[in-house]
Amino acid sequence: MDRVMLIVKSGPYEVSRAEEGLRLSAAMLGMDYPQVLVFVDEGVECLRPGALSDTGLVHYLEASADLAGVYVLSESLWERGLDIGDLDPRLEATPVGMLRLAEMAADSDAVVAL
Repeated sequence: MDRVMLIVKSGPYEVSRAEEGLRLSAAMLGMDYPQVLVFVDEGVECLRPGALSDTGLVHYLEASADLAGVYVLSESLWERGLDIGDLDPRLEATPVGMLRLAEMAADSDAVVAL
């Protein structure tokens, strides 16, 4: 089965784009479709505690984190003056550098940026 990388680059204030990514992730998980969920740029703000006001989106994110794992681009954290401790600890987001992100993308059959 193909593996898809979902890159969420839109922040929580752009709910429709972030929502698309989280809904797509949840749908893929429901179909046992392998995926990689990565947050970059403004998307890292979605991982902060209380950033998403829609409880449905919070549940989608938590399910994705529990079942597939969540990655966050280290450089995007640094650009915002954040570190892994500023993110919601329930999500257990794994920081990755740009080189690792590129490797993960190369290992994926498709990459979708939202």
